[in-house]
Amino acid sequence: MTGWLIIVLAAPLASFGEDPGNVRRGTADRPTRSALIGLAGAALGVERADSAGQKALARAFLTATRTLRPGQPLTDFHTFQSLPAGKGPAATRAHALAFSGDLETSITRRDYRADGLWQAAYCVTLDATVSLETLRDAFLRPRFMLWAGRKSCPLAHPLAPLLIGSDDIESAFAEHARFVDAKDGAALLGGGRSALAVDDRLGPLAGNRPARLHRRNDDPGDRMRWHFSSRAERVYAMAPVGPDEGKGR
Repeated sequence: MTGWLIIVLAAPLASFGEDPGNVRRGTADRPTRSALIGLAGAALGVERADSAGQKALARAFLTATRTLRPGQPLTDFHTFQSLPAGKGPAATRAHALAFSGDLETSITRRDYRADGLWQAAYCVTLDATVSLETLRDAFLRPRFMLWAGRKSCPLAHPLAPLLIGSDDIESAFAEHARFVDAKDGAALLGGGRSALAVDDRLGPLAGNRPARLHRRNDDPGDRMRWHFSSRAERVYAMAPVGPDEGKGR
């Protein structure tokens, strides 16, 4: 590991689904790994259908997050129509329309987090084919539009990507917070206490810090088929960031 690339994620609405489903699609209170890899792919211009490119991205980076505001839960209701299961799958749209009189209408729920604020961090693995410098440049000039989970969730603040040489993720988040707050002229990321979630593959933080081990079903596999694997995160409490000068590049 040769340091971190840290960004800001702020949005009026955000959604980070961990469990698939159609009747209800929930959201975690912090970004999923799949959402962060997807954000990197959008910035770099990796198509969703590019299976090899998506898998290379997932192998290239490990991630961590800092939650400053998890956002307020908000649920939106939708309706959708489908053919009864007994009719079988429709081969074409024309085939489906031929059964329009048999359509069933159902209600589905979509969960969001309103006014959330997070920092996200990327570090490269030994299998990386994309550098942190390349990803930083892509975040500054993204190829595709960037969202906080879903396409209905635009960002409310620039990503403000910053390369930080320290291998200590806690000090890297703190340095990025001071950098962003100095640019904004406001205490956006300094804030109070926050929650730090680090991929378990990066190992525990130094100093024998108390942590909660949490499993998440958010490691991306086949994006076209919505396949995800389980992984573990270590979750720590993080103290408020002090006013020291940042040293990022």
